[in-house]
Amino acid sequence: MALSIAAGLVKAILVMIATPFVAPMIGLNNPRAAVIFGGLIGTSSGVAGGLAATDARLVPYGCLTAAFYTALGCLLGPSLLFFVMRGLLG
Repeated sequence: MALSIAAGLVKAILVMIATPFVAPMIGLNNPRAAVIFGGLIGTSSGVAGGLAATDARLVPYGCLTAAFYTALGCLLGPSLLFFVMRGLLG
């Protein structure tokens, strides 16, 4: 449990630090790019911090898809694990 929390924290910090430097190279300057970026990265706090450092107007767009990414993982992950284990173990 602690390892997964630490991994998430490190990921969020790396995204916050790297986003302002990478943004010009990947064209992260409009809402559409922010939505795609949030969905690909998936860490809500990292996306929020990184986009705030890049352009504060893009934060809601990036956080929207990052939140869906997180929610999908939280809802779908345990269900898939249950069905896989049930299929394997009977």
